[in-house]
Amino acid sequence: MTAAGAANCVIDYNDINKEADVDMCTVFEKTREEGMAEGIIVTGLEYGASEEDILSKLQSKLNVSLQKAQEYLDRFMGHAI
Repeated sequence: MTAAGAANCVIDYNDINKEADVDMCTVFEKTREEGMAEGIIVTGLEYGASEEDILSKLQSKLNVSLQKAQEYLDRFMGHAI
């Protein structure tokens, strides 16, 4: 929690605890993934990419489901303003 807090990330710890082997690397990986998602979304919006294009890029670059990509988009949409 300390690493995620220092990086100002919003991690669902209940989701992480569902995983079989949770350790500090898991938290760092989730933190990295959130940072990459935010970067993809902010950059995409700044360059006029459509939401569909951003969702597709999130799915391909982060190897996440459409649902997870949409969650990231909803969370970080306002950060591009």
